[in-house]
Amino acid sequence: MNKEKDKEKKNKKERKLLIQIGAAVVPAFIVMIFAVLLVVYNSTVDSFLEAKNTAMTEKLEDCTKYGLGEFGGFIAKYWREHADTVTKDYTQQEEAKFFDHLKDKDLMSQEWFESQTDEVRSYCAKLMYKIMLGSFDDRIDNQEFNSIFMVDISKDNRGFLYYYKDSENNTRKLGEKIDIDISKHKVLQQLLETGSTETVFEKAADFPADGNYYIGYQLVAKDDDSAAVLGITYDWTDFRKSLNKTFSWAFLICVAVMLAVMTILSVMLYRKAIKPIEIIQKGVRTYIRTKDSSRVEADMAKVKTRNELDSLSGNITALASSIDHYTAENIRLAKQQQQVAYELDLAKTIQESLLPGDFPAFPERSEFDIYASMTPAKQVGGDLYDFFLVDDDHLGLVIADVSDKGMPAALYMMVAKVLINNFATMGLAPHEVLERTNEALCRNNKHNMFVTVWMGVLEISTGKITASNAGHEYPIIKQPGGKFELFKDDHGFVVGAVEGMQYTDYEFTLPKGAALFVYTDGVVEARNADDEMYDVQRLIDYMNTLPDLPPAQLLESIHAHINEFVGDAPQFDDLTMLGLTLS
Repeated sequence: MNKEKDKEKKNKKERKLLIQIGAAVVPAFIVMIFAVLLVVYNSTVDSFLEAKNTAMTEKLEDCTKYGLGEFGGFIAKYWREHADTVTKDYTQQEEAKFFDHLKDKDLMSQEWFESQTDEVRSYCAKLMYKIMLGSFDDRIDNQEFNSIFMVDISKDNRGFLYYYKDSENNTRKLGEKIDIDISKHKVLQQLLETGSTETVFEKAADFPADGNYYIGYQLVAKDDDSAAVLGITYDWTDFRKSLNKTFSWAFLICVAVMLAVMTILSVMLYRKAIKPIEIIQKGVRTYIRTKDSSRVEADMAKVKTRNELDSLSGNITALASSIDHYTAENIRLAKQQQQVAYELDLAKTIQESLLPGDFPAFPERSEFDIYASMTPAKQVGGDLYDFFLVDDDHLGLVIADVSDKGMPAALYMMVAKVLINNFATMGLAPHEVLERTNEALCRNNKHNMFVTVWMGVLEISTGKITASNAGHEYPIIKQPGGKFELFKDDHGFVVGAVEGMQYTDYEFTLPKGAALFVYTDGVVEARNADDEMYDVQRLIDYMNTLPDLPPAQLLESIHAHINEFVGDAPQFDDLTMLGLTLS
């Protein structure tokens, strides 16, 4: 009982499907929500800032038009080289003298400017700087933009500030230096390299001051040693904070909705999948323990999901019922097999008892020595051997092979043996015995079985054998001092196949020291794993290596040699031998 409880606790611990699904799905959804919101966030920022491009471009062009005008680099160069004097106010005397000097002359060409005295150039530079300051100041007041600045980005003068003012009227002096890491400002690098006058834009966090700025640039002055850009900035910090807050709430709401949906799905999954699976598992474990299909059917009836699990529960019920049925059937068949095995053992015992099995068979007779063996391919066989004294001077010898194997052949063999023995003990000649046996077997042979028979009668006093062969193997004979040789006798037709068959006898003599060996086809047709046949010549050759053995040792040696030749290949036919020597 405790083991079952421990097993149940272990099964509960293993119920982790919902946890596994949640562990995989929740992080994936959170990452997906974050990624989507991040894309939307960046897209919103880019769209919002790009909406400023037109206004910033117009502002920059306006500043350029009414600020520097058509003058450009040579004035900027003078401002950079005379920063201290440019920012000083000019006197009325300087202004009157300047206007008297400019009568009927082109105003502010580079050639004219460079041809003037230092005093005139100083006044012109001061005037132009004052005009630029007025123009820039007018355009920064009451605007949504944060600041306007003009700075040099050339390598030699990088960071030189010409102008800076923000919406809170914070200004910087001409000539102040600001840090610019131009490698972080790709658009400034491109302006410096190409000299383009188009307006370009970028987001910056450290230029012209710390903060979140969207900046538009225009290149307004460029010569061999300087490149001044005019910039206008939009501080989108407040927008960023508002957007961050909005998207933070959006993220939290999305996560909350996702968790709510996951909770609902988890409940549905538990009701429609997890719980039915637990019921199915419990039913299967119960069946493993009890082998009771009725309990499985009751458990499976609790699964009402209207999905594949419902079908699965029905299949498990059917499987349990089928297992019960086949288990009962197997038990029945096992009992039948036990009965058949018992009956086969009994049939084997009866068959063995019908064949002579006590050796030496005639211990009181010294004129001859006889031995026989039969090894069936199945539990019982269809081969037959027999020997018996017809009278004191005549010994009957029989070896036969039924056409089938197993129990039918064994029964047929028993009938043939009894018939042959009965007719032979009546003193009939071998051919008469075979004829009468043939007639008896043909009378009711519904299964068309037949038997090959070699029968001989030995006259013990003379060694003469009178024999008849009904389709059986040739006997093997060894004369005294000679070798075993195949004796090709005349064959008649098999016994039991055709009514009215006639058989003939023939005679040969075995003197003292001679030997006779007869056998069934299972001996010479034994095959090894390569499907190679043992054959009669191999048999004779081996027998001639053992010329003087008594029958019992000769047959045992032949049997061992056949087993060695066959190896692991199965025995497919009965193997029967009979040996006789005269002394």
